[in-house]
Amino acid sequence: MADHRWLEQRARCWYCVKDVPRPLRAVLGKRRFVASLQTRDIHVAIARRHTALANFEAEIAKASHTASGAPLIDAGMEWRGVFARIDQGNPAQVAAFGSGYPERHYDPERGNVTLTPQQRAREGAETVMFEEADRIREEQGEEAADGFLALAQGHATPLLHYVDAWLAEGGARGPVSERTQRQYRSDLAELAAWVVAAGVSPTIEAFTAKVVGRFITEAMVSTGANRKTANRKISAASSYWRWLAKRAVVDGNPWQGQSLSKARPRDAPATEPREFTDAELLTLLSGDPGIELADAIRIGALSGMRIEETYRLTVADCADGWFNIRRSKTDAGVRRVPIHPDLAAIIARRTQGRAPTAYVFPEAGPLRPGRERSMAVSKRFGRYRIRLKVDERPEGNRHSLINYHSLRRWFITK
Repeated sequence: MADHRWLEQRARCWYCVKDVPRPLRAVLGKRRFVASLQTRDIHVAIARRHTALANFEAEIAKASHTASGAPLIDAGMEWRGVFARIDQGNPAQVAAFGSGYPERHYDPERGNVTLTPQQRAREGAETVMFEEADRIREEQGEEAADGFLALAQGHATPLLHYVDAWLAEGGARGPVSERTQRQYRSDLAELAAWVVAAGVSPTIEAFTAKVVGRFITEAMVSTGANRKTANRKISAASSYWRWLAKRAVVDGNPWQGQSLSKARPRDAPATEPREFTDAELLTLLSGDPGIELADAIRIGALSGMRIEETYRLTVADCADGWFNIRRSKTDAGVRRVPIHPDLAAIIARRTQGRAPTAYVFPEAGPLRPGRERSMAVSKRFGRYRIRLKVDERPEGNRHSLINYHSLRRWFITK
């Protein structure tokens, strides 16, 4: 049973589909994205849908930019750059705005004063900026003009202005992976879309604890959003604001402590992922998943390694009776794990006569940017597991409580 999320079959051909966020439907002129994957093979469609989804997200981000008054925002930020360059003494910028402004200036308090070239440039630039604000006021109203001036004078900052810098720098664990970057951008694009619909100023400064609470109530609680997904989006925004606070862009983090409760009724079925039972594992070991998946299952069960850790192993990483894990999800994950005696034959078969840099699982192909080597086998394991009826999916849960990671949990439990 394949994972059919975002897929739809029409006349035997597979398409990738995704709903357009409600606030952006008027901007994009449609309710749904649809893209042909040009294949009748479900496995090819599953592989190709990620490119289509990435294109959809790019359109959403662009529409959010347009809907949030982007031309006005861009103009305001350009003026902010002009003043910054003048203050830095940029010769071209000083000459451009200073040449037309008189050197002598009358000040009501100080009388006639002589201005420096930079002072003349700033006065000249401010004159032009306020003329631009008057034009905006006539065409778009008082609120638009005030927003333009707030951006130009540095009193307000566009909501997504620092996203690129934040993701490039990364967090406490270092640079953010490309896959996580795409997820963060998507989550913040949804926040930007809500801002447009809710009539909130699309600036960082507009986000107080009250506005954050309103977003959570209107966009998540009221819509019945999955709590785990909602908390992931809240965490993404909170991470962005923590970086903004660290860089002194803001004074605090209004997202802190805003996550939704994970509590469930006492009589509700379990919803947390779990380990395999011995009976379930025996069923998996007794089936016929093919050599690659059979080996991966046994290594996972007898080492406790994560699936991507297993698929990053090279021949050199399996020397002298140890798995040498050099890259992991966490710092603590970088470790050495003894090779269980029952795995010796598998490791010997996969390493003997091969180059030290060769992957132990060459079936996954080369490592590609933004993708994990184990993505395909992880999905294949899911299909194999469900085919053998090794599954537990409580009503209302999108995901099973057991997956490949349950091998690691089984190992830890044992």
